[in-house]
Amino acid sequence: MRLSRTALSAAAPGICLALLATGCGGGDADGGTGSSGDRSAEIEAALEEGGELTLWTWSTKFESAVTAFEEEHPDVDVEIVNAGQSADQYTALQNAISSGENIPDLAMVEYFALPELALSEQLVSVDEWGLGGLKDEFTESSWRQMTYGDTAYGLPNNTGPLIMLYNQKVFDEAGIDEPPATWEEYAEAAETIKDELPDSRIASIDPGDAGGLDSLIWQGGGRPFQHDGESVTVDFTGEDTAKVNDYWSDLISRDLVAPEPGWTDEWWRSLGDGSLATWTTGAWALGNISSTLTDNAGDFRVAPAPMWDADDPQNAENGGSGFSVVEGSDDTALAMGFLQWFSLNEASVDAQLDAGSFPAQSAPLEDPEWLNKEFEYFGGQQANKVLADASGQVAQGWQYLPYQVYANSVFGDSVGSEISEGGAVQDGAEKWGEQLRSYGEDQGFDVG
Repeated sequence: MRLSRTALSAAAPGICLALLATGCGGGDADGGTGSSGDRSAEIEAALEEGGELTLWTWSTKFESAVTAFEEEHPDVDVEIVNAGQSADQYTALQNAISSGENIPDLAMVEYFALPELALSEQLVSVDEWGLGGLKDEFTESSWRQMTYGDTAYGLPNNTGPLIMLYNQKVFDEAGIDEPPATWEEYAEAAETIKDELPDSRIASIDPGDAGGLDSLIWQGGGRPFQHDGESVTVDFTGEDTAKVNDYWSDLISRDLVAPEPGWTDEWWRSLGDGSLATWTTGAWALGNISSTLTDNAGDFRVAPAPMWDADDPQNAENGGSGFSVVEGSDDTALAMGFLQWFSLNEASVDAQLDAGSFPAQSAPLEDPEWLNKEFEYFGGQQANKVLADASGQVAQGWQYLPYQVYANSVFGDSVGSEISEGGAVQDGAEKWGEQLRSYGEDQGFDVG
């Protein structure tokens, strides 16, 4: 295995203009039922023959899994390349495909970016290689997010069902006995924390994080984005969407949450010193917080995300990604063989779990050893039970736009400014929607 950080040229955030034009013009742009067949013999022959593969990912959680693959397949050499994080990688991928140079064999693809990359014909359908039959090996939500239309363009790898990390010490100091189970209780807890601990707030809300607000809207029942082939709907006026946006506007206006960027050094310090008491995020965050706030071992606990209806818990996901074979790969059969092994082999999955990944695979979620694991960092809590339950409650029906990469890049111009200035989040969301409808029309979509 080789590791490298490749410097590749980057374009502006609106990267999909040229490629989406080709995708929109194709008769199969909605990803109808892909051809399928048993090509396992071809895949096995490629694995036996060996060769070289290039895998793009900015995450460091997969190195041990790749090493395990190479140990079982000594004639295959896999180079891991960090071509940039998230949108930077997708820009680099378009540049590589457009130029015909430095095209990777496989790439990590976040779920929100999958529709855009599939529509612009940058990814190979796994259905055409017989891997569509693996659907039942993964959670329903993760498989759905690796498809566009009826076609799967990769295999899921990790997911981020919403959970809440909370600082038990802060809750104890504020006199809060139990983590809030509903958003109504969350607002009450926010008031208590501000009253009892004036220098603390229950949480922050990031003015630049489109995915964070999208997850909260998803959980609240809103479905602002819908697409069917070249037809796209962007609508932030729905009752459930407005309910979520108005809720957070209320918390911001009452100074119960802090409108500030996440993932900065200051933000981590605020989590560590108790200035921020909770973090509602994806299940993947357990590894992040335990490896970053090492001095806070024993302080934090894991709880379900607050629900809108405790009697009918509906959850959402924040983050998550899969891996796809890239159009233009020098050895698609070998790449498919790696993809299947990497995604489902027990040694590979175990290595990824040990590295802190939360699985899209169904098997670990039912494994008693995994479920009963005690986390010393979280006070000996069997946290995986909370995560597994959260995964099982993910609501269906959410879709991302086929230009979500662009959508996320301009979130701060409208919604973000309202959050930062203590304005109306709903007004910002509707302005965002207007911008996204206009952009979609410019790309050739039929926008409603």
